[in-house]
Order: sequence, then structure tokens, then C-alpha cells
Amino acid sequence: MTADAEQLRQDGHQIEKWSLGWLLLSLAMWAWFGYRFLMGEDRGLFAPPAEDSRALVGILALAVIPTIITAATLVYARVLFRLARRTE
Repeated sequence: MTADAEQLRQDGHQIEKWSLGWLLLSLAMWAWFGYRFLMGEDRGLFAPPAEDSRALVGILALAVIPTIITAATLVYARVLFRLARRTE
């Protein structure tokens, strides 16, 4: 195994650990969103929006960000592992 392949493999493992951290943060934020969504009052379809709806949209927007970062870091780790396999 070459030094380049070993370095790529180590970088891949490090990025994979970071993606696990982002995944846990993402799951926590989605759970927070789900909790707030399910615990909200059941208003009718044509009822005016509650004050809570702005908070829900904000939480949803914040939950999407770590989800995208998780996906990007997982893809990057897989690319590094494939590059390490090719350089062997």
C-alpha cells in the first residue's frame, strides 16, 4: 500500500467520523421539529396561521442544513475510499 493510499484512507475515516457527528445533529434537529409539529394545536385547514408556524418553518430550515452537510460529507468520504482503492 502506498503512502498516498494510506493518507486517503485516513482522511476518509476522519471525514466519516465528522459525518456521523453531523448525522446526530441532524437527527436531533428533525426530532425537535417533529416534536414541535406534533405537539402543536390542531387548527383547521383554513384557520389563520398560528405564531408557532413561523417557529416551525425556522426549525425546518435549520434541520435541512445539517442534513445536506451530512450527505455531502458521506459522499466525500466514499470518494476518498474509492480513490485510496485505486491508488493501491
